[in-house]
Amino acid sequence: MYVAQKFIPRRTFLRAAGVSLGLPLLDAMIPALAAERNTAAAPVRRLGFIMYPLGVDQARWRPKGEGANYEYSEALAPLAPHRGKFVIFSGLSSDPDRRKAGFHDRALASFLTGVEPAVGKVHVGISVDQLAAQTLGKDTPFASLELSTETNTAGAAHVGPVFKTATTPLPFEYNPRRVFERLFGEGGRIDPAATAARDAADRSSLDAVTERINALKQRLGPADRRKLEEYVESIRDVERRIQVAMRKRPVDLPAMARPAGAPDSWPDHVKLMFDLQTLAVQADLTRVWTFMYAREATSINYPHLDISMGHHEISHHNFEKDKLDALAKINVDQSRLFAYFLSKLDSLKEGNSTLLDHSLLLYGSNLSVPTSHSQRDLPIIVAGGAAGRVAGGRYVALKGDETPLTNLYLTMLDKVGVPTEKLGDSTGRLNRLEM
Repeated sequence: MYVAQKFIPRRTFLRAAGVSLGLPLLDAMIPALAAERNTAAAPVRRLGFIMYPLGVDQARWRPKGEGANYEYSEALAPLAPHRGKFVIFSGLSSDPDRRKAGFHDRALASFLTGVEPAVGKVHVGISVDQLAAQTLGKDTPFASLELSTETNTAGAAHVGPVFKTATTPLPFEYNPRRVFERLFGEGGRIDPAATAARDAADRSSLDAVTERINALKQRLGPADRRKLEEYVESIRDVERRIQVAMRKRPVDLPAMARPAGAPDSWPDHVKLMFDLQTLAVQADLTRVWTFMYAREATSINYPHLDISMGHHEISHHNFEKDKLDALAKINVDQSRLFAYFLSKLDSLKEGNSTLLDHSLLLYGSNLSVPTSHSQRDLPIIVAGGAAGRVAGGRYVALKGDETPLTNLYLTMLDKVGVPTEKLGDSTGRLNRLEM
């Protein structure tokens, strides 16, 4: 239903006092979008990469059976509610040079590029997300986002697996406050004076555009009003949680100090970053993003799982039972958090489908057996529908461990409208995303 048949341009922003609020896809935008293209409104396609470090306990990760009738493993059980919306893969490799011993820097650099890193200098290859960003990023304020939950050991923004060019790695942002201000600051720029004034008055960034939001509501039908209200409340909720994290005194733990804006609880931090990613794609601020649960070789610990050892120590398990048990518990928790993100995306309607249906996500680790730094037979999941181009509900067990992961990337790029002939060590497309 539209009020007075007044259509709204797709790229509408509400701006005031350093705030720039992008809007979700509303029903009232669809006729305008179709008119701009002189065709039926095509759904927006998005591409995300969700990475977790230090591999899995393969015995408790790998499903039983194959195809549509597979049985969930212990590690993947939290994903059961979304069974029809993802495909599980085994047998993929991100090891471009099998002659070399595995190690963290090789695994990180080659995971999204399929290129062996040079020794002693930064020289790898463009990563799959940045190939997508060259096309999908033309229509959004941010060509791509790179997020994590940790800095590197030097304390600077984390540099991870994303390469804009062979010699240009992109930094990762771990502080949700900075991510929020970047997304909702005027033109993507943080206005320190406006932020300080809002903080001093304990006001929300949205207060600056309240009048514009209310005026817009008068032009919308009931369904669009509800969608806008839910979106605005989601933004307020994320902002409130960031403010709580800023005010909270950090727990006195050695080498575990969190800066303002980052929750002390790692699961809370991950969820907050997932919520920010949801807002970013919901408002079409970006269509390409990469998120790392933690930095490579992380030593983060997991008190919420009653695990006292650091993750890196656990990963070098040498097949000792207590460490394998701890790794398995971490893998379950990682899947539980990814299921949280899938639920968020699948709850948001966009046209006749959902944000998840219009997205394509790769979820996996750059190591399989971490104690040997193996990059073969990686644990990989592809979720989402790419606007009807991907069919979920299956486990694809490829023979051996020789198939390049980049073959899957070529197919994923095709599905989001970025056809590419070659990426790193690719040998052809892996056309296993359809029934």
